[in-house]
Amino acid sequence: MNQLTSPVQEQPQLPRFGREPASHFEDTQKLESFLRPLIKSFVKDLGYEKPTRIDKEVYWSKLHERAAETGIPHAKGTHSHSCLEVGGLYAIACLPNHPLDVQIYVGIYTWVAIVIDDTASHQLADYERFHERFAAGEHQPTCVLENWAELLRSTFKYWEPIIANFIIASSLDFLNACILESRSEFLSLIPTKGSRNFPWYIRSKTGVGDAYAYFTFPKGLFPDFSSYVEVVPDLSKFFCLANDILSFYKEEVAGEDANYIHRAAQQEGKNVREFLKDVITETLSAFHRICVVFEDRELERQVLNDYILGYVTEGITHDEPRPEGIRPPSRALDAFVESIASEMGLNP
Repeated sequence: MNQLTSPVQEQPQLPRFGREPASHFEDTQKLESFLRPLIKSFVKDLGYEKPTRIDKEVYWSKLHERAAETGIPHAKGTHSHSCLEVGGLYAIACLPNHPLDVQIYVGIYTWVAIVIDDTASHQLADYERFHERFAAGEHQPTCVLENWAELLRSTFKYWEPIIANFIIASSLDFLNACILESRSEFLSLIPTKGSRNFPWYIRSKTGVGDAYAYFTFPKGLFPDFSSYVEVVPDLSKFFCLANDILSFYKEEVAGEDANYIHRAAQQEGKNVREFLKDVITETLSAFHRICVVFEDRELERQVLNDYILGYVTEGITHDEPRPEGIRPPSRALDAFVESIASEMGLNP
């Protein structure tokens, strides 16, 4: 019987998956010249238009009340408070016409997810046993993890049981991926040429795309999941990849290469710039497939438009610093992307 062999020793060694700083981009001006038309075209192809400014005093009041109930410290001026504002802004911008309780849930969920992503590497011992304790119904050892467990349990209040199950599964995968990316074995992992799909596997977990896709369709608005479930794979992919597209400039300037675009380009043996073009094409294709599914479904099409509009708004009209990863891209962006919004007349 013939045996399969792999010429591992002949392969060029790929960079490890750990968060090693990349070399600084050789020419920021050239990078801007390359990216500017791509991002303009990407935003235009989405059919993006300048949104109306949202003023939701009741929402913000209720959100901060709910945040206080969690017991998670978030005094003004702290990183946690900034993360809360990010989560709150995401929910109200992307789900502007959703029920208030759903908006608050998504805002708090996003806040806690950001905190988890930022603290996992420092509290591995507590985080690694979250799933075991969650399955056994045991109390979690930290305030953040206990609130995460409660958020997952309360998912059934707002989404159909089968959809809530998917949201919980995506959320558990996210936490596990945060743990994985913090483990020394992962940080020292040197990928082989055979692991072509591994970068997307990791990105799909850290992006929590399935959960955020399902957040679009609470049971109070969509009692029949058959009206939207077909779009979830593409909507999930859209959220992950749109984030990476809009965050590309800042990460390049910062010399960050521990991200999906760099990892996948390396696995594909492609230039990073050319691979970015492929990612933009793939993201737009996913968006257009969703539009086909919702062509004759007015409510679904409207919430999709609201979501995409809010998501991209948060990506091109703000430049406040924010953590990386699963978050909507806005506050990880910079004056460069802000300038594109200004040129297109999209700043509020």
